[in-house]
Amino acid sequence: MSERPPQLVSVTCPRCGNQFAAPILNVLDVGRHPEFKAMLLQGRLNVAACPQCGTSGMLNVPFVYHDPGKELLFVFTPNTLNLTGDAQQRLIGDMTNAIINSIPPEQRKAYLLQPKIFLTLPSLVEAILQADGVTPEMLEAQRAKSRLVEQFLQVSDELELQALAAEHDEDMDYDFFAMLTASINTAYARGQRSLAERLLALRSKLLEMSSLGRSVRAQREALESLGEKITREELLEKIINAQDDSVVEVLVAAVSPLVDYQFFQMLSDRIEAADEQEAERLQQLRTKILEIVKRLDMQARAEFDRAGRLLQEIWGSEDREQAIRAHLDEIDDVFISLLTANIQGAREEGQEAVAEELMNLMELIFAIVEEDAPPEIRFINQLLRAEYPQGTQELLEENAEQVNDELLEIMDALGENLEASGREEMGQRLGEIRQQAEAILA
Repeated sequence: MSERPPQLVSVTCPRCGNQFAAPILNVLDVGRHPEFKAMLLQGRLNVAACPQCGTSGMLNVPFVYHDPGKELLFVFTPNTLNLTGDAQQRLIGDMTNAIINSIPPEQRKAYLLQPKIFLTLPSLVEAILQADGVTPEMLEAQRAKSRLVEQFLQVSDELELQALAAEHDEDMDYDFFAMLTASINTAYARGQRSLAERLLALRSKLLEMSSLGRSVRAQREALESLGEKITREELLEKIINAQDDSVVEVLVAAVSPLVDYQFFQMLSDRIEAADEQEAERLQQLRTKILEIVKRLDMQARAEFDRAGRLLQEIWGSEDREQAIRAHLDEIDDVFISLLTANIQGAREEGQEAVAEELMNLMELIFAIVEEDAPPEIRFINQLLRAEYPQGTQELLEENAEQVNDELLEIMDALGENLEASGREEMGQRLGEIRQQAEAILA
């Protein structure tokens, strides 16, 4: 059964009036192409960029959404099209028939004959999320956070921003900053650099103004104070003197191999030598550390088990590319670390063919992840994967035409993004590569 290819539509740029043709997808079968769902939910579907002025945005065009796993058939016909009843029915029939005709007759089900019509994109997206188990209460909480971000963006006075941040201090939790970070990444992916930079600047300010941000800063400063070779004695002093429970947790997590029997013996000695009040505080601290170690151990095992099951599923799939696309949002640093460990293990055991096949899998994952990224982001990702400093230097020299002020600015923004999201090591690596790029540009 054939699939409908992307269609070309005529677009008039709202900014400069330039007319150009843009490809759009109006048949989204997420059973065959799971990536279409992510594109829709992230606002990256049917995005067009004016070749003359660079203005980009999501086109308000009709499409049909099909999820065979959940038996969903949704049709989006924007109310801005002002279609007559007959014209709307013909459009709906044309798009739904494209889905039905792509399915073998023996696999067709009754829901295909009863598509649900949506006139606005937010209502369709909400229906998709609800089918995924996202409750109306969860959606409203997300919308409230989005409205708060918009409210922050509209404030230009620094004192007014501080007052608004103090008023909404409790609302600025991890979910809030995670959503803000996701918005920054989406803006960069859409080519909306100005918006991305405004959001990035806003996040930096709010991290300074919020209780959570100050806690995160304390954690970062604690990590930076560890140095390259910290002793158990030095670690024990830092933990005992920590003013925030979150700092204790991040210190234990950062150098967990040092939090061993010898460490706890040293802490016990301190308890025995302390006065009654201090001994009670240190005993509570010891209990807290033991709980942290146990929880971190359980989390690590659970994460590696999850990543292991996912790797086995993708590895054993007949169509690995489709399997990757179906689980793209589950492929994280833990998964990549496990895949890297498997590659190294195969090489150590002399299984070069297996190692090569695993390397091909990793390259396929990176290629899929980068499909919708701007050229600058793809180039930066290539640099981050290259061996430093020789490999990165050679890559920069080979692509000297891509090394410009704009690339350096994007590196700066991404570096801040990586550090703010707790990936300091990669942020530092990017900073070192940026210095190489700056030298080439000079």
